[in-house]
Amino acid sequence: MISVKEISVVVQGAIDKQLTPKCLESIRKYLPGAEIILSTWEGSDADGLDYDELLLNRDPGGYKHDFAIYNQPRSMNNFNRQLVSTQNGVKKASRKYCLKLRSDIILKSASFLEYWEKFEIRDSKYELFSHRVLCGSLFSRENSCQSGTGFPVPFHPSDFWFFGLIKDLEDYFRGCPRQSEKEASNWNFKYPSRLPYTTPLWRFAPEQCLCVNWVKKYYPDLQFEDWSDWSPETIELSNNILYNNFIFLGFEQSDIYSAKYLDVEAIKNKIQGLITYRHFQEQYKNYCDKAYCIHKYTRKEVFARLYLNRKAAVLSIERQILGLFNKVRRLGEVFSCIFFSDK
Repeated sequence: MISVKEISVVVQGAIDKQLTPKCLESIRKYLPGAEIILSTWEGSDADGLDYDELLLNRDPGGYKHDFAIYNQPRSMNNFNRQLVSTQNGVKKASRKYCLKLRSDIILKSASFLEYWEKFEIRDSKYELFSHRVLCGSLFSRENSCQSGTGFPVPFHPSDFWFFGLIKDLEDYFRGCPRQSEKEASNWNFKYPSRLPYTTPLWRFAPEQCLCVNWVKKYYPDLQFEDWSDWSPETIELSNNILYNNFIFLGFEQSDIYSAKYLDVEAIKNKIQGLITYRHFQEQYKNYCDKAYCIHKYTRKEVFARLYLNRKAAVLSIERQILGLFNKVRRLGEVFSCIFFSDK
């Protein structure tokens, strides 16, 4: 069993006034004695937050996408921000194990630790980590079925949270370069007709950028110029590396969820292309242990699913009420303008 006192928790990203306090409180509650490192930005207001170490990093900024190409409001690629806050946070961690979280992630228990010694069989040819690393299934992908193209998306484990040996997480994040403006917002793709998504103009998705640069340290001859440059060989290598180095857990197994994407977490089992816990087990059986028996949902997982559905339903109602309130407020402002104009 892992002692909580052996764990450093790196909470990285901007401080959300509502969600970050809940994130830190949940860590103190379920991982008492763990080291908490809050890695955020210079000028952030961290008063009243519960942490052991505070890192105020210089903000590298993000890159806006080309408005003319998108034909929609500009969005921001914040990969460099994630990279800097994570690299510096992991570098500061002093314990044997490390849990890396976004600053809007909430723990409901420490159930993820129960999976640490599971799925021990691996193909030594593809072992890059010294021990498997746990990560979330939400936005871990094999393909882009959700977008309608169904094209492969190799090397795409979720970057919401990771748990592993500190030396393995250091290896994963260390050496990953920052994206240039061209890579982050206006890349010229090798095969434009084979893009998994039609709008993002970055060279790699943020999740891919981390994983691809990590893999290239061990496979320097990897031919994968951008996320349109997939081939059967690349896909097979990606699958072998993902299923021999990670364990993909949903909220039902880990009790870790994104408060920001709670509604997506609730329907993730219906989203094609995601690496759910069920799909991970199928691929573990395929790539690692032919004798493995895929387990049915446990009682705990069933109750976790009910909890998640209730939370998602409440969040949906809250958003609808907020949306209605904003519409009424805007309507009131219009009538006020008309009234005072007449006056």
